[in-house]
Amino acid sequence: MKKFIISLAIICSAISASAIEYAVFNLNSFDGWIYTREGVTLTTEYIGGNKVKLFRNSAGKDFTLISPSFEPTASPTIRVMFDWQSPTWGEEHYNLTKNSPFVELLDLNGNVLQQVYYQLKTGEITRNLSILLKVPEGHTGAVKVRLAAWNADVNTPGAVKRVEIISPTSGDVNGDGSMNVSDVTNLINVILGISDLPKELADINGDGSVNVTDVTTLINAILGIITL
Repeated sequence: MKKFIISLAIICSAISASAIEYAVFNLNSFDGWIYTREGVTLTTEYIGGNKVKLFRNSAGKDFTLISPSFEPTASPTIRVMFDWQSPTWGEEHYNLTKNSPFVELLDLNGNVLQQVYYQLKTGEITRNLSILLKVPEGHTGAVKVRLAAWNADVNTPGAVKRVEIISPTSGDVNGDGSMNVSDVTNLINVILGISDLPKELADINGDGSVNVTDVTTLINAILGIITL
């Protein structure tokens, strides 16, 4: 009975986990974003039609998506969440490795401060991906984020129509802005190795490892027993 009451409390509980929003890209918000495809102007219709495709064309030109500049004031760690569309998935020429995206942190001169390659594991039309970037120690000032598919060609492009760049919040494992039972589920999936979420987001108690202790810590935070 006690276990049932605790489980019900977790399900019913949700604590706000406010994050600082640095930049957003979607159908209605794309000011300041740069799509490096010559002659293209970003519009709601263009983005909604899955036309913001990232790949390298036959002439060797890379089409990438670059965020507006921002200053990561809350933390040197930056969370990038984005929908990755694979329009040619299932077709004969589709290649999972080529279709895998890169997410890069840039300085204002375009130099790469950090690069993360997200190796896709399974073929799907749409994926909701989350990646952590970290501003190198000693770097100051504004930065940008670039999404690319450096290995992709016209047969295996990735398309983007939603990007959120925020400061990660402890306990908000899935990045939906609150701590609740969904975060517990995602945390357990990370421990079991069946989730692609970064392990850094699942290290709730900050001890450098992800295990059942983090689950206990997160549940206690949701129930209001501790504060993260």
